[in-house]
Amino acid sequence: MKVLRKGRPQSGWASEFECTGKGNGGGGCRAKLLVEFSDLYKTYHESYDGSRETYVTFQCPECHIQTDIDYRGPGYSLIPDRRRVS
Repeated sequence: MKVLRKGRPQSGWASEFECTGKGNGGGGCRAKLLVEFSDLYKTYHESYDGSRETYVTFQCPECHIQTDIDYRGPGYSLIPDRRRVS
């Protein structure tokens, strides 16, 4: 690949994570990923007693397994909702 014109420097939140399947039954492929804010979405677990837990999740582009992460940083309220994929 050849760069024809340099792009802008990356801005915004990004962090490295491993695909583990945490919170989703495991089974992650262990790929090391650079996850950006736009890759995040909220998933939920609703209990029989009516309580609801919220998770911040990303999906691995290699194996498509979801992994939950701890994120309550800037822009948390802007993270979109997505139903948990079984």
